[in-house]
Amino acid sequence: MSATALVLVAVGLSIPSGTPVAAQAAAAAACPEPARPTVKILTVGDSITLGSTMTESVTIGYRKELGGLLDQFCVPYEFVVSAVGGTTCNFWLARMADLVTTYRPNLILLNCGTNNNLSNATSAQIAAFEATYRALFDTALDLDPNVIMYPSWVQYSSGHGTDGCTTPPGPSPAWLPASEAKVNDAIYRSIRVIDEYGDRVPNFIDNQSIPEGYLDQCGVHPTPGGYDVMGRLAYNAIAPRLGVPQAPLPCGLVGRRPGYPVGHWVPCARMNLN
Repeated sequence: MSATALVLVAVGLSIPSGTPVAAQAAAAAACPEPARPTVKILTVGDSITLGSTMTESVTIGYRKELGGLLDQFCVPYEFVVSAVGGTTCNFWLARMADLVTTYRPNLILLNCGTNNNLSNATSAQIAAFEATYRALFDTALDLDPNVIMYPSWVQYSSGHGTDGCTTPPGPSPAWLPASEAKVNDAIYRSIRVIDEYGDRVPNFIDNQSIPEGYLDQCGVHPTPGGYDVMGRLAYNAIAPRLGVPQAPLPCGLVGRRPGYPVGHWVPCARMNLN
């Protein structure tokens, strides 16, 4: 894909079109009137944000589960998707100002860095990445005093593919896991120094806690089940800001402190989310 994918959709309290009329009425009645203000959520990133293992659409990828949870807790919302496969954080730095001024989101969920190869990076290259990541936040938060922004630690890929790998661009490069560990550590350091914005950068979306068992056969993109976990992690990051309950996570997912080795993961037998 050569151009930035920009899609805006109002999803609100979205009820599947096949839902019986009585069930639709019950779902609508469960939410108080008047409805709370609509939350506009800008999701920015690469093919993982786009939803590459699913039919590409604004309501798929991690947004499907995230939107379902927001519906459940009566939070009206709109998603703005700005995602291009293969892009780095540097790509988004040149575009962040336009995204903020054009769409005026309430929340920005940023997930970039997987394609920034830091596996053999020098200290100067890592420092440059940190500066770029920090500048993404400086740009958005300076432009709009009301926007809240969430950084994401990237999910670890497998560094290989298995038989049946068909998702472009193919098997996960061997350098990715080592690079992603350095990316996550650099993101952690970048955000730690942003203190002038107070609670406008409340916490991290912990995608690094998603184990390899939730990757597709190519070893880099989440499966649909992996996107469900990703959606719940995103929801739990923004839930305190929205004043809604946390959602349970499968199989006792836990995070990794940046700078420490990735733990040994035992893949879940099944999602068992609901």
